Amino acid sequence: MELHFRNIDYVTPPGSLTDRLSHPYYGESSSVEVSLFHDHRYAFFFWNKWTQDLRKKDRKFAPPGLVTIDWHQDLMWPNETEKGWLDGLDLLNNRDVSLYAWANLTSINDGQIMAAAYLNLIGNIYIHCRQGRFDSHWEDEIFIDKYSNKHLIKKFKGYDDLERYLSMSTENKIYFDIDLDFFTLDNPLNGVGKNFTYLTNKQITEMLKPNRPLISWIFERMKGFTIAIEPEHTGGLLKSNKILGLIDSIYFKPGLFSNYAWQWNKQTNWKHLENK
Repeated sequence: MELHFRNIDYVTPPGSLTDRLSHPYYGESSSVEVSLFHDHRYAFFFWNKWTQDLRKKDRKFAPPGLVTIDWHQDLMWPNETEKGWLDGLDLLNNRDVSLYAWANLTSINDGQIMAAAYLNLIGNIYIHCRQGRFDSHWEDEIFIDKYSNKHLIKKFKGYDDLERYLSMSTENKIYFDIDLDFFTLDNPLNGVGKNFTYLTNKQITEMLKPNRPLISWIFERMKGFTIAIEPEHTGGLLKSNKILGLIDSIYFKPGLFSNYAWQWNKQTNWKHLENK
């Protein structure tokens, strides 16, 4: 069957949603997109889209680093076959990139980061996660992309360690990425425990609040924000939506994707900017 796309210039991964907001640090003088999707691999599409948009403004643009919070490390390096697929991908064609993220990236959602690094769509990679059974799993790595650029990969067991490291880094552009399964503790689908358990709302709020030094640091440098829902890894859709609702209440007022025709004061905005 031949597929016909009604708007070839506006094709996004299935079920994904994007809101363009004022910037969380610079306010109305700039803007940033927040993108939401079920399958984490779809982040690849948005990182590419944002990097291509930024490169249109500056051909020598170095891609943003990635700060990701996830239960898993999601660091599967592309094999030679996958490198061939990536080499042939037209990164300026949203349809092709969207279909690639859907059909060619692994369905277990662990290949999107290194595929993006291979194509130099993201810079250095900083991961706060729970996955890693042995000390060797937490060691720094260097990945060489197809253009011979080096990408540092750092993994952090402790959130405070990530915060301390980035506060002293020279990174000046960041994509912020959250997978909601991080907020599970026991997670039988990930081989830990028999029942799902979770961080408390207070713990999640303390991690993500805008005046937290790490979040403030990220917001100042943020070029895009991706959120993966992945309900099967969070104990079900209702549990996933509950966590998403908490994050929404921490950051946004009114909530994400609130749109009222010609009533700009009712559009989604950053809550912490409300009184500035």
